[in-house]
Amino acid sequence: MPQTHKRKVLIVDDVSTNVLLIKRILEADYTIKTAQSGEEALDILPGYRPDIILLDIMMPGLDGYEVCRQIRNERRYAFIKIILVSAKTLIDDRLKGYEVGADDYVTKPFVKRELLAKTNVFARLKHEEEVNQLKNDLLTLFSHETRTPLSAIIGLSDILMRNDSIGDDIKTRIEMISIKAHELLEFAEKTALLCSLKDERRLHYSSSVLDDVFQEIIANLRTPLKEKNISIDLEQLEPIECQADWSLMRKAFAFVLDNAIKYSENNGRIELHASIVNNQCRISFIDYGCGIKPEWLESIFDEFAIRDIMHHKKGQGLSLAITRHILELHGGAIRVNPDRRQGAHFIMRLPISQEDI
Repeated sequence: MPQTHKRKVLIVDDVSTNVLLIKRILEADYTIKTAQSGEEALDILPGYRPDIILLDIMMPGLDGYEVCRQIRNERRYAFIKIILVSAKTLIDDRLKGYEVGADDYVTKPFVKRELLAKTNVFARLKHEEEVNQLKNDLLTLFSHETRTPLSAIIGLSDILMRNDSIGDDIKTRIEMISIKAHELLEFAEKTALLCSLKDERRLHYSSSVLDDVFQEIIANLRTPLKEKNISIDLEQLEPIECQADWSLMRKAFAFVLDNAIKYSENNGRIELHASIVNNQCRISFIDYGCGIKPEWLESIFDEFAIRDIMHHKKGQGLSLAITRHILELHGGAIRVNPDRRQGAHFIMRLPISQEDI
């Protein structure tokens, strides 16, 4: 397992021959420590902090199940991967292991290559989970710590803009400060929303008619629509009433519409269509702008879907990712029509009610 930094494994078994055998399999790729009892393993844990624990079940004193249970009760050890290694082969033994928090179960006698392969897989998984958690923590911290100072900058900029004693040249610079502060504040708010969605935010359902929702969103977007002289054709076969968390779903609709406005040409047109198919609402957003490059189709709904961060000009790649999370929380989905020749065609699918999820 080629890597510059060896990950750490703790082998816990009261039989020294088993410890030696596992150590020989892993020591070329991992830093190894051993313990001959559950109590010794728990003593070693705070100072060693292994990435993976290979844990025997049948030991004197604390057995492997109890050791696993105690480790899982400690939040600081949440990312440690625990593989139970035991001669107990019954399905009930395996299920008990999973119930107390084990990540996998290997029966003795084990195949050496399989044990090494499983250890490698869980080492990579632990690393990826820790990196993802760090990203989420940093994003959450950023969103919380920046909103207050940015709001203050925006407020003070507005006050200065109303000061008649300040010249036009200075006001132009103040306006630029305000615009960029608004962009950062929007990014902070989107980041906070994304983090809450990834934590499986609780939904608060209510009923609304789609046409009413669309009219409200279009009214809120009248400034960018007017600036580019873009018209919106709102077409639907019949009034459609849906149940959703509309505080979130309005954002999802607005993000897709704003995206369509952004990439439409001046004097362009955007079409909205809604229909009911198999107890689900199907909503199409069609624009006639520059379209989506084929290489972008697979990643356009990913967080921070930016190909070249060093030469990136505008946007954070968050709006469509947030939209995807909102739809998925509702049991729906969003996709892009890959066959669109001109512009972009986004298709949303949303259950009409909670019972249809």
